[in-house]
Amino acid sequence: MASLLKELPSMTTILSVYASLSGLSMLIRTILNEMIPRGMRDFIATKFSDFFATYFSSDFTFFIEDRWQAVENETFRAVEVYLPTKVGPSTKSLLLGTSDTNNITAPPKPGIPIDAKVIDFFQGMRFEWTLCEKEAKKYSFRQKRYFQLKCKKNCREHVMQSYLPHISKIAGSILDRRETLNIYTYDNEDSMWESTVFKHPATFDTLAMDPDQKKLITEDLDLFVQRKEYFRSVGRAWKRGYLFYGPPGTGKSTLVAAIANYLRFNIYDLQLQGVRNDSQLRRILTSTTNRSILLIEDIDCSTKYSRPRNQKEDGKDVSDDDDDDQLDKKISFDPGVSEFRKNLSPSLSYLDITLY
Repeated sequence: MASLLKELPSMTTILSVYASLSGLSMLIRTILNEMIPRGMRDFIATKFSDFFATYFSSDFTFFIEDRWQAVENETFRAVEVYLPTKVGPSTKSLLLGTSDTNNITAPPKPGIPIDAKVIDFFQGMRFEWTLCEKEAKKYSFRQKRYFQLKCKKNCREHVMQSYLPHISKIAGSILDRRETLNIYTYDNEDSMWESTVFKHPATFDTLAMDPDQKKLITEDLDLFVQRKEYFRSVGRAWKRGYLFYGPPGTGKSTLVAAIANYLRFNIYDLQLQGVRNDSQLRRILTSTTNRSILLIEDIDCSTKYSRPRNQKEDGKDVSDDDDDDQLDKKISFDPGVSEFRKNLSPSLSYLDITLY
């Protein structure tokens, strides 16, 4: 033991070596600061940090942005609906608000504020959610939002295969039970949809319509909702089109309201007269959300090739057959419209179109 202690360096030697190493490190740091630009130093430091975080950290992070491939990200929307139900004691902040402008006493509904953290547990796994926001680019009118999901690396497969499908299922059931519906109108100046609370008393129980036709529509709506997975399995868009045609006051808008109340879908009311070109129309349509109704009114009066209703051409009345030929061309993008129009009552008349 005594011989071992003799072999150990003295305290003076240790301090001398430490001082030499400290001086050498300061010299190297000074040289690097002089020779390497600050931007390059920050880049190198970031790469080292990322390297150690990737290979020595047990955490993994998912990012879910509000848009995906130029359309609304339905996963983001599902998380946005789901997370307020998981607010608990660990949540330090909460967003509250109501969109019901007709009822000032309506209780506020919870939302997730920017940078707030929400902890969720699923099948024994812990997940940490944070809503983040990026600054808008110069050519963009809106800030980009995204959810950040942190979990353990060994939970990645569970997130993809079990957790996110679970969130989508819960969010869908919440939307089916939502008490308040919204109607959206497009603001061309701000290039965005603006919403207001949709309150219309129309239901299929109160609708003045032939019972057989009413049953036909409700059964078709039920079938459409039930076949969502079928549409996905065959690679088709989950949508259904209806054409309502007839003079004003025959109940077209009331029927749309009844359908919205029946399905609990929001309504997007689009006026084609304000759409400048196909590119703008594409942006407008891709900014709508799933589980909603797109209402395009007076589609026969919306193009330069159309004419006002009941107008004559070259002094002659235009026949109904000519109307049908022009109409079929305009609605050819949705075969379901032309198929279903044959079963609609003539009393639900001329040319409003609703798409799902």
